[in-house]
Amino acid sequence: MKKISLILLICVFISGLCFGQQADTLIYTNPEIIPAFQYDTCTCMGSSVKKYFMENYRMPKNLIDNGYTGRIMVEFVVEKDSSLSNIKLIRGIHEPLDKSVIETIKKMHKWIPGINNECSVRTRFILPVSIEWLYGSND
Repeated sequence: MKKISLILLICVFISGLCFGQQADTLIYTNPEIIPAFQYDTCTCMGSSVKKYFMENYRMPKNLIDNGYTGRIMVEFVVEKDSSLSNIKLIRGIHEPLDKSVIETIKKMHKWIPGINNECSVRTRFILPVSIEWLYGSND
């Protein structure tokens, strides 16, 4: 009887460890509250991201006069600790321009993480970056 109790206790302990690991690797795509980025005094996320890019992005000089239009789509994970990971390009326009946008995203300060069941969760996020924002300043 003692052996069976010990085996059951070990199984419960191991399954608890495995469950905790699964919870940490789960990436939500539609949490109850989506992640948010707050910059300066902007109250909505769209304005915050736009202002951040207009103030912090520096268009490389050799790309300024190319007349780019459209949007660059970047995907990343907003982690529980508010940092960004797994940053990758979904749809680009021109490789040097795309790379410079990704570098600017990597420099963003912490985001407010997504919330599910009153807990911070890892959340997949797709950010469309308008080319118009990128002409706000240059080197």
